[in-house]
Amino acid sequence: MWEWVKALPSDWQAGMEAPAIPLKGGPWQAILTLGMGGSAFGAEVVRSWCEPHLELPWIILRDYRLPRWVGPSTLVLAASYSGTTEETLEATEEALRRGATVVGIASGGTLRAWGESGRLAAFIPLPAGRAPRAAVPFSITAQLRLLEGAGLIPDTWRTESQALLKLLLSKDHPSLPALKTLAQSWQNRCIFIYAPTGYEAIALRARQQIQENAKHLASHHTIPEMNHNEIVGWDFPAPLGEKAAFWILSGSHTHPRNLLRIRFMEKVLQEKGLPYAHWQAPQAPLLAELMWLFHAVDIFSVYLAELRGVDPTPVPIIDRLKKYLAETP
Repeated sequence: MWEWVKALPSDWQAGMEAPAIPLKGGPWQAILTLGMGGSAFGAEVVRSWCEPHLELPWIILRDYRLPRWVGPSTLVLAASYSGTTEETLEATEEALRRGATVVGIASGGTLRAWGESGRLAAFIPLPAGRAPRAAVPFSITAQLRLLEGAGLIPDTWRTESQALLKLLLSKDHPSLPALKTLAQSWQNRCIFIYAPTGYEAIALRARQQIQENAKHLASHHTIPEMNHNEIVGWDFPAPLGEKAAFWILSGSHTHPRNLLRIRFMEKVLQEKGLPYAHWQAPQAPLLAELMWLFHAVDIFSVYLAELRGVDPTPVPIIDRLKKYLAETP
């Protein structure tokens, strides 16, 4: 896993330098991503960056069944790293039956076969041989290239990508010693992750990576929504300070009122004696900040796995579930 995590700068540069992917069709009234786990996650980052540019809604669906509104005016991105994820394949088949424009994103499997047979409007191959969550940088840049080629977003993501590479390859990259120390402090605690809405994708990434890489329970919520509910739950179970840690992730594009909320949250956490950290991305374009935080939480999750003495790559309980589902009609 370390090899894949540390490869982010080179992986991103390869995607950034690749040409836009032309896509015929439209006009579309909505974008729908079908995917699970790491395969769906790439759309979270892309959607976060695209929202100021897109003139149509973008929904991410992690299930078997499609909403009723999906049809010929929908652009569907079917993302499955293996190309065999059963939820994604079932929903993709239904999208094809309804006449949607369907693009496959996979390293192989059924989705690749559908793409090569011409059943899909387009197919974007991902490099094989990785854990799905380690191929996310390729998925992100592929989707940006596709939307650029479809004329839905500007090419400014490439300029922002240069800012990201500058951060990752300079003294401003995420601090490895600080992340290792944080993992050492939190290795026996349930980790609660909070981020303002524009950065929610990274809170989700942190939760997923901590769970899959470190086999360690974590939860995430967004600001300001959690200020209306979860913040009240900090009172119990007691003593919470012995069982939990709190990680706030943010950047310079946070709404000013949410910055006030974060300051208030920090004050309350201090008053209650609850362990917390607030990681802010260095000021940069939004895409660069998102991916800087992405890199930081990935590094943290692998350090946590090492401290727990677990291999971050295999996910045996998920493999067991897939076997069970395959054997059970």
